[in-house]
Amino acid sequence: MIPLKLVIKELIYRKVSSLVILFTVVVASSVSVAIYTLSKASENETRKIMREQGLNLYIFPIGTNLIDFYSINNTGTFPESYIDSLAESKTFDAVRHLTGILQIKYPDWKDANGSTHQIVLVGYKDEATQKYLPEQEVMGFDVKKGTVQVGALIAKNLENDKPFIIEGPDGKQYSFVIDKRLEEGRGMMDMGVSFYLDDLQEVLGMDGKINKIEALGCVCHDGRIKNARSQVQNIFSDLEVTEISSIADARENQREMMNKYGAFIIPFVIISCLLITGLLFHQNVNVRKREIGLLKAMGKGPFSIVFIILFKAFLIGLAGGIIGFFLGSWIAEYFGKEIFRFTALSIKPIWSVFYYTIVIFPLLWMLSSWIPALIATRIDAAKTLSEE
Repeated sequence: MIPLKLVIKELIYRKVSSLVILFTVVVASSVSVAIYTLSKASENETRKIMREQGLNLYIFPIGTNLIDFYSINNTGTFPESYIDSLAESKTFDAVRHLTGILQIKYPDWKDANGSTHQIVLVGYKDEATQKYLPEQEVMGFDVKKGTVQVGALIAKNLENDKPFIIEGPDGKQYSFVIDKRLEEGRGMMDMGVSFYLDDLQEVLGMDGKINKIEALGCVCHDGRIKNARSQVQNIFSDLEVTEISSIADARENQREMMNKYGAFIIPFVIISCLLITGLLFHQNVNVRKREIGLLKAMGKGPFSIVFIILFKAFLIGLAGGIIGFFLGSWIAEYFGKEIFRFTALSIKPIWSVFYYTIVIFPLLWMLSSWIPALIATRIDAAKTLSEE
């Protein structure tokens, strides 16, 4: 009888032990897939949460007084075209999500009651596409052309269903549809109005000008801010980079926490299951001593014996890996809906992980059966068959 038929018949005959071994594979693979998928969802959730606080890197003209910069006093400008130059650079990879911004204090805005207020005007350019980097989900603040989003304090001074009206330096009045009235708790932007960049440039007569770029700094081999600053200044020596470390650290700490958690729990579960599987295979070899002795007496050599046991481990590992991938993806999706507020609906099977599961788990379970297979080759056929 060929080895493949022997393996299949043995799997069917010893259903309980085969199912127990399959269960260990399913547990190991499903836990691994679920934790990995949830860790990726956690990164996405952190990114979404951090988006509410803004991006963590600011790029602005060199020599800018940081007191003025952080207090949103009007600062020097630079050409909007700088963003496109950075986005089109092949070597610029330390920064993502480039968003050009024009941020101005407007000292004499009049509300519907005729009262005068100092407010903040912010114009947002569409996020630049960095064509030499993988495409990523847009993170920049999204304001539609012809509309504004007003802060909570300003919203209190605006009538419902009325446009936002502002006067430019030339005395001309501009009217914008209010797309959103933002909730309070945004700091200075509670007294701010967000525009589409082109609209604000037109109002202020500052065509083609911005005074900062907001971006997201990556975790790089030679330091987060150091590498970003170096790459920016290699392209534009008149620009400087600063970092909002609280935002960057929160994102990085969250990522590291999930990576460390996964780096501990996944190997722990896999190794535990491998040890259990090794013991089950050893028990299986002891139970099959007479069968193995008979195979040897029929002329089957050590290679055939090892092949039969390893092939059984391979089939169980492959089946368990496939089942575990879909089960783990389902677990991550089911519990992710309860855990994550922003990214719950985007939790899907990570198909690149599927290819790893159908390779890694068969190999690992073959490894766990290796020592029992070697023990099986040392069984004395004559001695075993002579026993009652």
